[in-house]
Amino acid sequence: MSTVKIGIIGGSGLNNPELFETSSESYVQTPFGSPSDVLVEGKISGVPCVLLARHGRKHSIMPTNVNYRANLWALKEKGCTHVVVSTACGSLQEHIKPGDFVLLDQFIDRTTKRVQTFHDGEEGHPPGILHLPMDKPFCADTRNILEESCKELGYNVHSKGTVVTVEGPRFSSKAESLMFRLWGGDVINMTTVPEVCFFFFF
Repeated sequence: MSTVKIGIIGGSGLNNPELFETSSESYVQTPFGSPSDVLVEGKISGVPCVLLARHGRKHSIMPTNVNYRANLWALKEKGCTHVVVSTACGSLQEHIKPGDFVLLDQFIDRTTKRVQTFHDGEEGHPPGILHLPMDKPFCADTRNILEESCKELGYNVHSKGTVVTVEGPRFSSKAESLMFRLWGGDVINMTTVPEVCFFFFF
């Protein structure tokens, strides 16, 4: 049975290394450059984990400028078998309230400036062209575990949801938010895409 090692990408509000019982820091270089910050390794309830602050620990990297490829590559190099991420979101639906957990199962991509593949033809990068299926972009098993945990802890949780990812750093206008809502969006953020596109690397 293989050992589980969990990569945690912390968004706004989840980048606290004190989550760990013990921790150490390391820098990693990847074929795609440097990740957003150091990788903090430790254990949570005996499970090895690696924490990475998506926007840097000083929250200084704009959503567009996050090196998503380097972040995921670095976690893979550290031996992570699973990745759990958090993002700060705005609600597009009245029944999703501040403080709720939404376990995403679909996304709508409204970004415009981001590379979405490791296979870009550049020297030193994975060769060829790789087409990835995105009909089920999020792991159902992980979502089920998270849902059970949220219920045990008494949190209000939504078992599925569609996120609209915008380029940022500006928020959407009221007209745009209404359009996204009519499209079926449940929440809106700035970082799920292209981050989710690299999860199939794991």
